[in-house]
Amino acid sequence: MAVADHHGMADKDCQKANRAFRLMAEGTSDIVIVHEPDGSIFFATPALERTLGLTVADIDHGKYIDLIHPDDLEAFGKIHAYPLPDQALTATYRARHSDGHYIWIETTTRGVYDAKTSALLNLISVSRDITERMNHELDVKAAQQRAESANKAKSRFLANMSHELRTPLNAVIGFTDLMRQRTFGPLGNERYEEYATLIYDSGQLLLDLISDMLDMAKIEAGKLELNYERVDISGTVDDSVRMLRDRAENNGLELTLALPDDPLFLIADKRAVKQVLLNLLTNAIKFTPAGGHVGVSVRNGGGFVTITVRDTGIGIPAEDIPRLGNPFEQVNGDPMLAKGGSGLGLALVRSLMEKHGGTFAIESEEGIGTEVRVVFPLIAGKRVAA
Repeated sequence: MAVADHHGMADKDCQKANRAFRLMAEGTSDIVIVHEPDGSIFFATPALERTLGLTVADIDHGKYIDLIHPDDLEAFGKIHAYPLPDQALTATYRARHSDGHYIWIETTTRGVYDAKTSALLNLISVSRDITERMNHELDVKAAQQRAESANKAKSRFLANMSHELRTPLNAVIGFTDLMRQRTFGPLGNERYEEYATLIYDSGQLLLDLISDMLDMAKIEAGKLELNYERVDISGTVDDSVRMLRDRAENNGLELTLALPDDPLFLIADKRAVKQVLLNLLTNAIKFTPAGGHVGVSVRNGGGFVTITVRDTGIGIPAEDIPRLGNPFEQVNGDPMLAKGGSGLGLALVRSLMEKHGGTFAIESEEGIGTEVRVVFPLIAGKRVAA
């Protein structure tokens, strides 16, 4: 009786195991195939027909390779071999459905070896349809390539346009300056002198804008090269402040400068340093109402130089500060203020500071003012900790 019970329980366990196996084999979306060492197929799940519309007879004895996309034969070759014990071979490729279209398949193959003799008993491959995932990845990659191509085309266009515009503009500025200086005698009418000054100032403004566009195009194209040299930072800051002092006074602003007592030098691109300073000072002056104050200070410490520009201007909303370093971004909606710039200034500052291994930070409060700090390493290549 005990023996009969034992056999009955064994039969039930066997039936239970067979039922579980059938459920897994028939219900799984993965194509599970068991190969004999000679290449013949011992077993395949119904997912083979559901996914590829194929039967075992269609792919038995190596015929599956005829269904692989010609461009993916090399990739498929990664699993067209016997894996070593405990090794898994994986490949991604396209296989032809019975109706003619291709499906992206990912297959992993393992070997089953005899524990005693190490002889290969079977090959088990598990394949799944990854067409949706691959199409998404290919779409994303194509979109990235289109965006990169468009960005490069834009940079080339800006660079070419800037070069083409600067040549005639330099002539306009040069000849207008001769008129302003009355190099060949008086113009004969005060209005002409006023017009010449306006043309000269407008030409300089346009030239600055074109230079910013050209530099931004070079930076985005990765072609802006810095000319490192020993820069007198105190003298450079002083020169920049002196250049804009008249503009500040004409706007009714107080412009102050605080420099260290000892001479201060750093290894940097002098033109880029000056460009950073002029952009920061121009912004501060433009957005500070009459009666306000713009202050510039230079501090040396820890192998770095910190230049701070503070103003008592209109300030910047906290939510707008993160996007100010992006090209063509302008926060102020007042057309009389916004029209004075391209939105490239702070983007250039950020990019030039990154090229120097430095940092750029903004703190601001609406109606109170703004503080911008740039930190240069004294030695080129030594990066500032973020």
